Amino acid sequence: MQILKKLNNRLMSTQNDWFTEVIDITLYKYNSIDLKLWGIINRDVKARSASDESMLVTKDRMLEYLNYAFKKDLNRFHTVSDVNIHKEATSVYFIWQILQTMQNLKYIKVNLNKNSSYNRIVNVDQVKTIKYDIKVLRGSVRMFDLFNEHELKLSNIILQKAGLLKLNQKFSVFKLAEFLRALDLYQDANNTTEVLGVTNAFIQTLEGYENDNPEILLITDWESDI
Repeated sequence: MQILKKLNNRLMSTQNDWFTEVIDITLYKYNSIDLKLWGIINRDVKARSASDESMLVTKDRMLEYLNYAFKKDLNRFHTVSDVNIHKEATSVYFIWQILQTMQNLKYIKVNLNKNSSYNRIVNVDQVKTIKYDIKVLRGSVRMFDLFNEHELKLSNIILQKAGLLKLNQKFSVFKLAEFLRALDLYQDANNTTEVLGVTNAFIQTLEGYENDNPEILLITDWESDI
C-alpha cells in the first residue's frame, strides 16, 4: 500500500516546505482518532471557531495536542518502516508529518466532516493508496531567498514591467493563479535569457501549489520584517 498526500498531487516527502503558512485539513466524525482530536481542539479556549464545523489553531498549539494526547503514536512513527507505515497512517501521522516539513506554517484550519461513509483508502492504478487531503490557503515568498542581490534588482524590474509590483513596493498580495498568469504573459512577450531566469525561478518554486490557488504574499525588500 502506498501513502499519498493530496497536496497538489505530490507525494508526501521529507523535503522542507518554506512557502506554506496556512493550510486546510479535514477530520472525520466517524473515525475515533479524528473525533478525539476534534474534541480536544473544540474544547480548547485558545482555538478559534471559523464556523460550526471548522476551527483555526496555530501550528504550535497543534503540536501540543499531539504531544498531550497522542505521545505513544508519535514515538511509534519514529520506529515504523516505510513498508509498514500504512498500518500507522492515521490523521495524527499526517499532521505530524505536516508539522515536521512545513517550516513556516502558522495556522491550520481544521474541518469536521460528518460523512459516515468516508474512506481514505483509494485505488490508484490498481494500487491501494492512503489519501490525506491538504489544501494550502496562504503562503509567502521572500524574493531575497530566491535571488542574489544583482538578481533581486533585475527581478524587481521584471515584476514591475509585468504589472505585478509598483516602484519601491516592499510587498504585495496575489492569488497564485493570477501571479503565475501575469508571469506567463510577460515571459511570452519578452522571451530573453534574463527574463526566463527570473520567471522560471518563481514558476519552479510555486507551480506545485497551483491547483490550490492560495493567496501569496510576495516580499521584495531586504529590510522587511514581515
